[in-house]
Amino acid sequence: MQPNGNDDVQRVRDASDIVRVVGEHIELKARGREYLGICPFHDDKKPSMYVVPNKQIYHCFSCGAGGDIFTFVQDFHKMTFREALKFLADRAGVKLESRGRRRTANDDAESVSRSVLLEANELAERFFKSILRHAEHGQSARELIERRGISQEMVDAFNIGAAPDMWDGLRKFLESKQHNLEPFLNLGLLKASDKGQGPYDAQRNRLVFPIRDQIGRVVAFGGRRINDEDEPKYINSSESPVFDKSATLFGLDLANRAIQKEGVAVIAEGYTDVIACHQAGITNVVATLGTALTPKHATLLQRLCHTVVLLFDGDEAGQKAADRAAEVFLTLPIDAKIATLAGHTDAKDPDELLKREGGSGVLKAALDDATELLEYRIERLRARLTNAGAAQTERALRDEFRDLGRLGLASADKVRWQFIIRRLSELSGLNIDTVAELVREGANRRQGPDFSGAEAEPQKRKHRTSTAEILGCLLAMPERWIGLESNEALLEAACRGTELWPLFEVMKELAHSTGRTDLNATVDQLRQRDANHRFAVELEQDISRRHSESADQLNETLAFCLRNLQQHSTTVEAKPAGSTADRLEQIKAQKEAHGPNTRLLPRIRPVSGSQGPNS
Repeated sequence: MQPNGNDDVQRVRDASDIVRVVGEHIELKARGREYLGICPFHDDKKPSMYVVPNKQIYHCFSCGAGGDIFTFVQDFHKMTFREALKFLADRAGVKLESRGRRRTANDDAESVSRSVLLEANELAERFFKSILRHAEHGQSARELIERRGISQEMVDAFNIGAAPDMWDGLRKFLESKQHNLEPFLNLGLLKASDKGQGPYDAQRNRLVFPIRDQIGRVVAFGGRRINDEDEPKYINSSESPVFDKSATLFGLDLANRAIQKEGVAVIAEGYTDVIACHQAGITNVVATLGTALTPKHATLLQRLCHTVVLLFDGDEAGQKAADRAAEVFLTLPIDAKIATLAGHTDAKDPDELLKREGGSGVLKAALDDATELLEYRIERLRARLTNAGAAQTERALRDEFRDLGRLGLASADKVRWQFIIRRLSELSGLNIDTVAELVREGANRRQGPDFSGAEAEPQKRKHRTSTAEILGCLLAMPERWIGLESNEALLEAACRGTELWPLFEVMKELAHSTGRTDLNATVDQLRQRDANHRFAVELEQDISRRHSESADQLNETLAFCLRNLQQHSTTVEAKPAGSTADRLEQIKAQKEAHGPNTRLLPRIRPVSGSQGPNS
């Protein structure tokens, strides 16, 4: 960091609240003095990530992810530390004093490459916006915007731009500014010519919609034709290190807060549908990017809300959507519903409907009447069997339930399994056992959930050495380092040459300079040294949880571990380093004291004549 780097970090941390920042990315629920949410860093079916406001940290007890507010933003958005610092500073209105930061091992090639690509997208966005304002090159795009009834407010909110009716408009602009064309080729904004004439623009004579991630960074572009004879109707950017089409939702940056507030996300079919909905005040609407809804989309929304409504134009589209949604949502703890405009209006899509008088009310009614995914499927089945006999009905229900098993229902967790099977029983009139049997048959002999009542076992706590426990206690009680006296030398010897050494060094320096080993200060120092700062959070949270943050219990554990460290140190020193047998005995004693792996260590046992903290 530059001289003012630490000041910047502290000022941004003081101006930011980790609960609010994390809560903008995932849904959090209060759990006592802490907050609990679905961890975004592993396939978390059951909330396992805790946010601790008084310590300004987070930690997942299933996958081990954890850190401070900067770590969360870095890991969630794949940012460098400097990018995370700037993002949080901009969010909090803090002006950074430090002008830069040296490259570190944490700024790997991938993160640097992502930064270059994101900067290229920002530059392209500015170009497209300038073309829309251009008297000549933007005229046809402005006329299309007017015909579509898109307000200036929405043009500004979605940063709509235009591509000129030229083969090389963007390329010439970049060359005139002496920009490297390689990032734009990697993003698909420029295409390599097979005629040796140099790159040409991918977007030409189109209305251009920037595609943003959850925090508003431009990751791609969608271009809609201006002339009806041009094909295809839409052109999206190529996939790249910053753009995964199957995990990106158009409009999510603007819909994020409304989705969390209402607990419902509405998924429409296109850019203009989303824009029309937002213009009408229905702001919890997003769209997929020319693809079907994917498990990545569902997982992203699962962190933000409890219900997803798929909004489609008509019955046929709704039926197809229900089939696709079943594959995505059956095993996830999120409710899915299907809403169609058929039966409410003859408008072909939300964009057309919302241009009519009273269209907003009609659309809201269609959303309110959205049908639960399973109910939609069963009702559709019943409609097909209106005049069918008992045997045909039986076969159809059997096939339907087997299809649900094939789509993954049999692998749902116990609670969701029981809820869905009971619901299918109500809808079909068959008893629960029969429905469950048919669904299991459809699983193609795959093992279904464990119905014995046993919950999935969370990741077991790693047993650690006395040395690691001591550092954990000192992080949980930052004022306790002072007073260690002679034990500091023993602790230093025990940590030297192990993965605990960087943590020990930082804690010792902080204790000698400030008198405390504060967790946030420790994390900052480790991060600056490119050391594993997440390990400090993991140690502190592990021991704090086990002792319910009780000062008495923590002090007992610290005292016990120090005695254990002293005893083993004395044992090792008493052995002369003579024969090979003596040396092997010495190594054995060291392993008993510190474990063969300092991250996976044996449970601490009382030494002879002493009592453990919980005895």
